[in-house]
Amino acid sequence: MLKAIIFDMDGVLVDSMTYHAQAVNNVFDQMGLQMDQQDIFELEGERTIDIIRFLLYKATGDLSAFDVPSIVSRYIEEFNRIVEVRAFDGMKECLEKINNKFSLAVVSGSNRPIVDDIMQSKFSDIFEIVISANDVKKGKPAPDPYLMAMEKLGVKSDECIVIENAPMGVEAAQNAGIFCIAVPTYLPAEKLSKADMIIGDHIQLVIYLSNL
Repeated sequence: MLKAIIFDMDGVLVDSMTYHAQAVNNVFDQMGLQMDQQDIFELEGERTIDIIRFLLYKATGDLSAFDVPSIVSRYIEEFNRIVEVRAFDGMKECLEKINNKFSLAVVSGSNRPIVDDIMQSKFSDIFEIVISANDVKKGKPAPDPYLMAMEKLGVKSDECIVIENAPMGVEAAQNAGIFCIAVPTYLPAEKLSKADMIIGDHIQLVIYLSNL
């Protein structure tokens, strides 16, 4: 019996990943480093600090010269400066409709300040549990974030589903033994082929959730 639905945030609830990519790119530009923004979309769902480490190593081959937490802080400041977060059409209304039937949770690879700001501004009082990158030692694709969400919700893996939009998130859900539905927001559907189900777009996702 389905008791809970667990959502990724960026790319599932809000159309925000382009701002994340631009914020990291701006910080790297300030440091005189090159990066490929496509890497951000490919790695979406991992903890920010792990993404920054990957990008720094790819650009320089050496992490020893960098204060990575400080760079993450600069990225958060830059993201907050440029972001104009928009919830996907119909998503909030859909969640308000189904939250009396299911427990709802968010599991995000973004840092706690960003997650809290978006949740409070766009989805206040809707989600029972919110897990951020700061809450786990191992982020997606490890199962830890989803295992923590299940524990806090008090549900088993066969009593919940995950809604994801990124390969790392799909892998994390599957590693936690949870049925995963993917929506291709920033990457083509074939990148999400490991999901148990792929829904074509957010319009179809809202219809699907509303009919649960």
